[in-house]
Amino acid sequence: MERRHQVFSVDLLERYATKGRGAITCMATGNDVIVLGTSKGWVIRHDFGVGDSYDIDLSVGRPGEQSVHKVFVDPGGSHCIATVIGSSGADTYYTHAKWTKPRILSKLKGLVVNAVAWNRQHITEASTREIIMGTDNGQLYEMAVDVKDKMEKYVKLLFELKELPEAFTGLQMETASVHNGTRFYVMAVTPTRLYSFTGIGSLEAVFASYVDRTVHFMELPGEIPNSELHFFIKQRRAVHFAWLSGAGIYHGDLKFGVQHSSPNGDENFVENKALLDYSKFSEGVEGVKPSSLAVSEFHFLLLIGNKVKVVNRISEQIVEELYFDQTPDAVSRGIFGLCSDASAGLFYAYDQNSIFQVSVNDEGRDMWKVYLDLKEYAAALANCRDALQRDQVYLVQAEAAFAAKEFLRAASFYAKINYVLSFEEISLKFISIGEQDALRTFLLRKLDNLSKDEKCQITMISTWATELYLDKVHLFLN
Repeated sequence: MERRHQVFSVDLLERYATKGRGAITCMATGNDVIVLGTSKGWVIRHDFGVGDSYDIDLSVGRPGEQSVHKVFVDPGGSHCIATVIGSSGADTYYTHAKWTKPRILSKLKGLVVNAVAWNRQHITEASTREIIMGTDNGQLYEMAVDVKDKMEKYVKLLFELKELPEAFTGLQMETASVHNGTRFYVMAVTPTRLYSFTGIGSLEAVFASYVDRTVHFMELPGEIPNSELHFFIKQRRAVHFAWLSGAGIYHGDLKFGVQHSSPNGDENFVENKALLDYSKFSEGVEGVKPSSLAVSEFHFLLLIGNKVKVVNRISEQIVEELYFDQTPDAVSRGIFGLCSDASAGLFYAYDQNSIFQVSVNDEGRDMWKVYLDLKEYAAALANCRDALQRDQVYLVQAEAAFAAKEFLRAASFYAKINYVLSFEEISLKFISIGEQDALRTFLLRKLDNLSKDEKCQITMISTWATELYLDKVHLFLN
């Protein structure tokens, strides 16, 4: 696809971002806040909105070497959860942007937290509301923290995988207000499966209901240890999802509030599901799986080695490749991961010592052409930016109908064109093949599309159309 300039661009944001506190092991972002975990047990918070940073040592009082396994930050950048792994096992901490000391979550001691889902619709700076955490041993926990209490309100087990115990590696949650309360939608992934849960009431009630009903899941062939799940958020609502699975990128649209009952009694909130096979962008190498994934409105960002391949979600074509200015000592270890900041509309990549910012510049500008190439005309028109682009969509539709000898239909599309073909050129098309009926239809539809100020053209077309009608009447009478 031709581009005037790159849609995605990479800039070095911070070199040696851990300030000597170890190598970067993990990263999370939200609302211009970046939180890093390090190999020496430190959590470092950079607030690029106000231009400050601070760090917290989570290894204090723990024997031996400690490493931060995962960090999570809410979309507002206030709440942070981090899991540290060392010789004495795993511990998970909660901290707030205004705290100087973290709070250990004692009920999660020994559990490795791999994934966190925040309640985006209801979370505030003062309260997390419901949080779901997924662990390495296939359990889901619910937690809530009120900042004023300086401790968690509760931590409780919601769900446990018993049939096929696997690590939960990705979690997402959405809520919607309904007439009788709040409906929760939860998606969770393991290396081989995508699970979905939904119900009305509290999270505890929703998950308790699965004691008596079948858990809905999608299982795909293959396995990927770094399985990820992402929602693309638009105007604070999740509109589509993507799962980095062993078989490919499994993705679809999310339609909350208009569910259809599925045979197992669950409600399906996913539409237009598709699987993007890794072979499509592996350059002849079979099954090269990305090590990380990020999702924008129209694209997938796939981390493969030291570069990011940008794949159009609709056309499934690679449109750009992004490269990073790494230090020599970091090149051999590659880029570790990608993450996104839905609040700021930015993406980030990181290696062992640097943070890179991936910016997006008007990614929807060529989508009308992508949809047009796929003959998805309604979507193409919806993404057009000007009359000239709309003309090109109508022209393709008109020429397809003309080639199929559907001349009346072609006439209707030609009548909508204002710039790419002249009135005379279109008229001659029908005259040259003796299609008087189609010509008359074209003239009448053209009249419908003219404004009242175009009096000369209205008079000319009306006169011509009248003559064609009289010719037809004369032919009929004879």
